[in-house]
Amino acid sequence: MTTTARWMLVPFVVLALLLAACGNGDTQQPADDGATPAEGDGAAGADLDLVTDGTLTVCTDSPYPPMEFEDPETGEFTGFDIELMRAIAEELGLDTEVVNSGFDPIVSGTALAANQCDIAAASITITEEREESIDFTEPYFEAEQSLLVKGDSDIASIDDLAGERIGVQSGTTGETYANENTPDGAEIVSFDNPGDIFVALEAGDISGVIQDLVVNQGRTLEDDSVEVVETYQTDEQYGFAAEEGNTQLTEAVNGALQTLRDDGRYDEIYNEWFGNAE
Repeated sequence: MTTTARWMLVPFVVLALLLAACGNGDTQQPADDGATPAEGDGAAGADLDLVTDGTLTVCTDSPYPPMEFEDPETGEFTGFDIELMRAIAEELGLDTEVVNSGFDPIVSGTALAANQCDIAAASITITEEREESIDFTEPYFEAEQSLLVKGDSDIASIDDLAGERIGVQSGTTGETYANENTPDGAEIVSFDNPGDIFVALEAGDISGVIQDLVVNQGRTLEDDSVEVVETYQTDEQYGFAAEEGNTQLTEAVNGALQTLRDDGRYDEIYNEWFGNAE
């Protein structure tokens, strides 16, 4: 089974307009992502003020599979967010470069203001607070929060978390949900690196993980000793992030995204990662 095909088994992801949450990472790593030559007519992309002419430089927060991560076989960034952004860049007549900047520099706007990248694709939930620092494109994905535990755990719902240590990613909507909805006596443990959460769960340092359903459910495909026991409808939407005031870029990306929806390429990318939900 290929790296991408295994995500087609995710059973809980429901195709709507959109899916949701956010991740968190650390170091900046520019990457030659092996993007194919740009295929669009280039009319919109040629007029954009970019960090590198002819290239859309994309900040992300990896690993956050299946949305953004490095392919172990190629060492290149991939995932639903990355492949969708690559298709948008091609529609704009641009090549793609991916930079692993971490999540906090993205949502604070510092990575974009410092010209580390032109736009960010990092499973970023659109919130009013974040809109004070960055501009969002139209939403492209919608999702739920969820609770992941070991398969032999006695925890069956969020109500069972009193007295337990629960892992979340710092700065995310999963952290917010956990702080607002876990019972008294639950200890919320925040992790900067998303990959460290699953390590802590395996080691028994935490009893469960509250974060995006698509990521927790993906973990069950990697590790059959864990399971998602509960999901939470939060009406979150992801958007790509640009520097505040950069309406030229957001409008160009919105136009390309709409074209991908209209001609079926969005559905093709979605189905590659999550399967056909119809």
